Amino acid sequence: MKLLTKDPKRYELNGKMVPIEYYEMRLEPNGTYTVLGWGKYDNWSVLAGQARKMFIANCNTQSEAEREFGPMNWYSTWTSPQVSLNHLPGEDDPVPGGMYPDDWT
Repeated sequence: MKLLTKDPKRYELNGKMVPIEYYEMRLEPNGTYTVLGWGKYDNWSVLAGQARKMFIANCNTQSEAEREFGPMNWYSTWTSPQVSLNHLPGEDDPVPGGMYPDDWT
């Protein structure tokens, strides 16, 4: 397992370097450890400014993950940031021109 960059706080995602605010580790059912990186969505995204969870690596041991990425917290769905879609229009919301192509006729 190798980082795609020498800076552990930046990660290459789809050919672009994105900042990583912190890492979390998750123990998988098969006994491996998944490293997740947390950052923010870009300004052009519909989720702009919200928490972004990225798969970074899969390691065979906890010590391997911590050696590569440093000490980190354990992942928990109860404490992880949640993404909100409340700012997006729903099907019944009035949207100029309509929400779907069949509304445009």
